[in-house]
Amino acid sequence: MEQTIKALNYVITPTELAAAVNKSMAGVSKSFKDKATISLAGRRVGLPRDAVKDYLSSCGLGYDFKVISHINLRGGVAKSSASCSLFTRAYQYGFKSVLLDLDSQASSSLNFGIIAGEHQKVFIDVFDDPKSVKEALIEIEPGLSLLPSSLDNGLLDSSLSSKPAQQKTAVRNVCDEIKRLGFDLVVIDVSPSLGAGVISAICASDIIVIPVQSDIFSVRGLQLTLEEIKSICSAFGLPIPEIKILFSKYDGREKLSIDTLAEIAQNEDYSKLLLPCFIRTSSEIPKASKERRTVFASQKKSTAREDYDMYTRELLGLNALHEAR
Repeated sequence: MEQTIKALNYVITPTELAAAVNKSMAGVSKSFKDKATISLAGRRVGLPRDAVKDYLSSCGLGYDFKVISHINLRGGVAKSSASCSLFTRAYQYGFKSVLLDLDSQASSSLNFGIIAGEHQKVFIDVFDDPKSVKEALIEIEPGLSLLPSSLDNGLLDSSLSSKPAQQKTAVRNVCDEIKRLGFDLVVIDVSPSLGAGVISAICASDIIVIPVQSDIFSVRGLQLTLEEIKSICSAFGLPIPEIKILFSKYDGREKLSIDTLAEIAQNEDYSKLLLPCFIRTSSEIPKASKERRTVFASQKKSTAREDYDMYTRELLGLNALHEAR
């Protein structure tokens, strides 16, 4: 018998799920016929995360634990927007997710209306005792949690810089504990610098996404970030994580955007890393942030929603399922 459960902010509809796996709406609906649904505005229904996970697993999608970081030594390239969007969209595709905010400016935390108070633990308070991360996580929705940041994380450099062994393991140990708690995905947002926290995030990452945009400083940041990732992994005897380049803030009306994307696509070193999707400029992203959410908290169509959905699907392997059919 069909049940209706409490409405949540971050849910996916049967129509969206059908498009993601290139199946008919009728086929997807049939698979969820006896499952609980979530009432949405306009008489639409949403699908619970656990049921979506079961369905996509049956389609061949893997939920092996992943740590994905957004890193660029250049600021202002939409690392936080990409982190928050991936975090919430992956959850809608069934991934029990944690957003680890390491940037002392706490942009990702503020995106969800969270300001870490005096008694709220942040990363610098838990890395020496990874098991304490369980109490530090703030639950946005069941299975969707945030470890917020604050200015206290600005002290990470002094805490870790004299301890190379801890630089290598600080973030990884916390991520391992998050995995033990049953999560599938950790998304990390870092500051635009090469501090000890960023170094530790590089050591912990399975995938590093470098967001870039159409300015010379951003592209220079791409080059420096790639060099530093390789240098850090070599110094610690670690394999280089899978690296992806995400072009953000793309404006097809601007020659600079067109030319910069083409330049990266034609560069021998960058082309193989460049994701086959990009993020167009959109007023919906700052609007959603102002409302302390991401574009995936509503069903309103926008280029930002479309682009970040494609980005999420590409990173998590959903597009490969689509193409295999």
